[in-house]
Amino acid sequence: MLKEHFRSRGFIEGGIVRNINEDAMDMEALPPFLRTLLVTDGTVTKSLEAFFWESIKVEKRWQEEFILTMDLPFIQAKVDDLTLKREVILRGVSTNDIYAYATSYLRTELLDENIKAQMIEGKIGIGELLREIGLETYREIVDFGREVFQAYNRLDGEPEYVETIYRTYIIHIGGKPAMQITERFPIRLFQNKAK
Repeated sequence: MLKEHFRSRGFIEGGIVRNINEDAMDMEALPPFLRTLLVTDGTVTKSLEAFFWESIKVEKRWQEEFILTMDLPFIQAKVDDLTLKREVILRGVSTNDIYAYATSYLRTELLDENIKAQMIEGKIGIGELLREIGLETYREIVDFGREVFQAYNRLDGEPEYVETIYRTYIIHIGGKPAMQITERFPIRLFQNKAK
């Protein structure tokens, strides 16, 4: 139901949607813009800038090419495949608020060298990069939910636990699933803005 629904629509009669773990979420109860972010297949950075009306910067927290120790079936990656894992935050330039945490897995063998080099450089978000170079892609939302996320935002290095709404989507390039991206949005910021 999830993939079929969010492929072409953003409204569900009754408002209850179940994720891949069969956890129910009342979409109608979410702040409207957060609900919009969950179902959109557009770039998040541009949407956040328009909604919060401030410039958003992408901060690369961690990035490394490594050998997978678990399968990633959404992008047809298997144990022992080489993958680029990247973790970034989307932070407001004026407020310093963190609007999103993103974890991405990229099948680098499906990317040409120019795109791969720019991904590794990581100065802008993946969606922005793909749009700027004009690469034709297809995005598919495959999961979403609510979770408490362990973030490292504090200066003392201690973890901070943030209640988030997340979505996972796949970016297909040349008809092949090349990237798996999970974006987590701190509910508190969106509730405050809705008031």
